[in-house]
Amino acid sequence: MKRVDLIKEIAAEFELIANRLSETEVATVASVVELEPQQLAEIAKRAQKLTGPKNVKLKTVIDKIIEEFRALFIKARIFPSKGGDRFQL
Repeated sequence: MKRVDLIKEIAAEFELIANRLSETEVATVASVVELEPQQLAEIAKRAQKLTGPKNVKLKTVIDKIIEEFRALFIKARIFPSKGGDRFQL
């Protein structure tokens, strides 16, 4: 194992311990686009209300798969199959 890998592991463990001690819950938010600070603040507020910790830290991830799924769903809605509930792509 390289030293760089060890430093990454140590940093991750340090973050876990620091979050536990400060009663901070970490939540990952996946989105197609980068969210505005106001949107992130609202998400953090709701997460705090649901989970009850003193602090909430958000980690954001840009996820293009969500957009691809959305595009497929819209296409399915535009071109429904004759079978009723099933969609033809």
